[in-house]
Amino acid sequence: MVLSERQRIEILILLGCGDKIRSQAEVRDLFNAKYPENQISQGTVSKIFHKFEEHGTVQTLPKTGRARALNEEKKLDIALELVENPHTSTVSLARNHDASRTAIRMFLKQEKYHPYKVCLVQELLEDDYDRRLQFCEEMMRRCDDNNGFQRDVLFSDEATFYLNGVVNRHNYRFWSQENPHWTCESHTQHPQKVNVWAGIINNRILGPFFFEENLTAARYLDFLTFDLIPALAVIFPHEIDPDIPNERIWFQQDGAPPHFGIDVRRYLDEMFPNRWIGRRGTVEWPPRSPDLTPLDYFLWGYLKERVYQDRPDNIENLKNKIRAEMHNLPAEVIQNAVDSFYYRLGECQIVNGGHFQHLRH
Repeated sequence: MVLSERQRIEILILLGCGDKIRSQAEVRDLFNAKYPENQISQGTVSKIFHKFEEHGTVQTLPKTGRARALNEEKKLDIALELVENPHTSTVSLARNHDASRTAIRMFLKQEKYHPYKVCLVQELLEDDYDRRLQFCEEMMRRCDDNNGFQRDVLFSDEATFYLNGVVNRHNYRFWSQENPHWTCESHTQHPQKVNVWAGIINNRILGPFFFEENLTAARYLDFLTFDLIPALAVIFPHEIDPDIPNERIWFQQDGAPPHFGIDVRRYLDEMFPNRWIGRRGTVEWPPRSPDLTPLDYFLWGYLKERVYQDRPDNIENLKNKIRAEMHNLPAEVIQNAVDSFYYRLGECQIVNGGHFQHLRH
């Protein structure tokens, strides 16, 4: 059984990055469901991952000689460099100490150094911890009282896609013998190139919807009225009034200024009476909590990794790539992301409302 280069790359994509890391068994099952004629084992996933980690490629490599060994002096020099610069890479270590990456990795493994990923998180303020904790307790109670409650929530968000690049968290690592659980806090959002709205409910995606101008409360209300609610009512029709969504559906949005307009909130009260999550909603959305919505902890990162594999050369091409990738997302992958919400609620409570990404590695 031979995998194409494209299939090997797809295995790496399924493994994920940032907040969304899947086990090798999960990747095997997802791959085998998509390619029943080309079944793989968990060992195959492991080999492809370690090959990419070692060589930075999934292509077949030419045969090479033995790795340049490390003497005791070089080992000491490497250990000192790791103390001074724990964010260095195996490529830099190999270059700086005239050794192969294989020899470097063997030394790191022998000395029990591990590469820990730095999580990009949003800075929390003093009051945020209690708000996040209250939200997680409330939502977990609803999930426990109504099994599968998270699958009836339409999670929503907007994102910015740049024409010329994407944040790549995979290369931001540090080496240590113990995991210090570092985080990298982001303070600002950058200027927008393509503004995208999307929603996730159960195992399907609504959108994408594109905004050509900066989003205001008036434009957001128009979007809800003329785009979102009609689309949602078609998929989940109300038993009595077919023009509004089914009464079991909840709506979630964050506290962005356009979402807080008085007319927007009145409209949500009308469409989702006692069934919406957000700033001054039925359930208060905690500020600065992208780690609690599947669009932020899954969808946007997944899309950006896929969309930029072949760099789009214009805005329309970028939009088409976003549409195509959303359309091709497997239902079971979306479902897994939504179900992960419940476990994140518990993890957030473990750290008393703080960042919990380190618990997921």
